[in-house]
Amino acid sequence: MKIPKIYVEGELNDGERVAIENNGKIIIFLEENEEYSGNGKLLYTVIYDDLVKYLSLNKLKKDVLIQYPDKHTVTYLKTGTELISVVAEGYEVYPIMDFGFRVLKGYRLATLKSKKGDLRYVNSPVSGTVIFMNEIPSERANYVFYMLEE
Repeated sequence: MKIPKIYVEGELNDGERVAIENNGKIIIFLEENEEYSGNGKLLYTVIYDDLVKYLSLNKLKKDVLIQYPDKHTVTYLKTGTELISVVAEGYEVYPIMDFGFRVLKGYRLATLKSKKGDLRYVNSPVSGTVIFMNEIPSERANYVFYMLEE
């Protein structure tokens, strides 16, 4: 499974960089040694699972750009954007939706299997896009889906 690249404002590192100008209307992917002299924001790449660090009460603390594995689709989220978190926990959890998928209210996000073998589903509470999916490390696989409401 391919994982999207996450760029966060102000996280200085030697990784890839992106410049954002005009409130997200212009996105410039910078080369490794390329200098940026514009007046936009610089975002630096971070580890995918670290995106949770930049959430506080389901609101983003910094600007975030997500580049999906197809390299053509990007999502730019500004500081203060509210995400909806949906928890999928059970004996066995099988995600149905992946990051970048657009879902309608009531669509199935994950399948939950009990010890008896009963199947249940976690449904989407709102219509929107699955922005981020985080696996919670524990004895059993549990997931948190972060969605951006339309």
